[in-house]
This record gives sequence, structure tokens and C-alpha cells, in this order.
Amino acid sequence: MPKFKAGCPGQNAAYLKDFNTNMALCPKCGYEVEFFSDEKKIKCPKCHNNVFKINPEIIKYKNGKIIFSGLEKTCLDWCGGCLDKKDYQDILENNERIDRKKEDFKILIDSVDKKDSDVVEFLIEAFQKSINHTKLIDQKVFEILKRKKPDLFIKVRNYYLNFLNTS
Repeated sequence: MPKFKAGCPGQNAAYLKDFNTNMALCPKCGYEVEFFSDEKKIKCPKCHNNVFKINPEIIKYKNGKIIFSGLEKTCLDWCGGCLDKKDYQDILENNERIDRKKEDFKILIDSVDKKDSDVVEFLIEAFQKSINHTKLIDQKVFEILKRKKPDLFIKVRNYYLNFLNTS
């Protein structure tokens, strides 16, 4: 859990209105990690890897283009005065990593033939599941697809390998 400095009203439990929790998978070991509404980064209790809470974005595919929307900004996006410098820097670097992944994802989707809507649908879902992972798409997602839908796996794999070879 990030270390909070005193004085930020946004981090004072008296002002906190949302006590909901969110779950995310650790990209290193797959352990399900619980985040509270005021947390952006925590250590996985199993492997001690940093896990970042990523607010889910709405990803739409319209007219052959990927559109990201629905991401809510928080005070951490412009202040960070309530956090330890290292925690704040980690969060900023993770946000930059996510932005790079989104740009790569757009390139990948642009390479998919418009008639292969099943590939696009799978890649959108796979991207959302892999958002905390270091790679664009987590290998585990491909392994599940290979077992469940081998024909779709072959199409997806070919697009993904072509993307990797041209990047």
C-alpha cells in the first residue's frame, strides 16, 4: 500500500465516500489482489510484485477504429502531494506504460482485416484482461483461446505475430 502523507483531504477517511473494493490479478503470479477505492498501487501479498489499479476504460470499435473513453481522472493525475515520491513516480510511470500499450493496441487493431470482427472482439477482451501485464497481451489469454477456440487462435496468433514482427 502506498505511504500517504498527512494533510491531503482526499486521502482522509473522514472525507472518503467510496469504500468499495476492486479486484485485479497480479501480472507476475496471477494472485487476485484487492484494492480499496483510495489505492492505486499495492504489493501482491503472494509474490510482492507491484500491482496497479487501472480504472476500466470503455473500449469501442467503431468505423474500423479503437476509441478509449470513460477513464476518470483523479487527484493523483495532477498532484500526488499526498504520496511518497517513489509511489507517485511508480504510478506516473505505470500510466505512461498504459498509454504506450494503448497506442500499440490501436496499431494492432488497425492491422486486422475489417471482416475479422471475431479477432477484434477477442483482442479487445484480451487487452482489457492484460492491462496490468508487461506485454500487450498476456500469454495466458492466448493459451486459453488455443484450448477453447483453436481456429480463432490461429487467426489471432497470425495477426499478433505480424504486429510483433513489424513493431
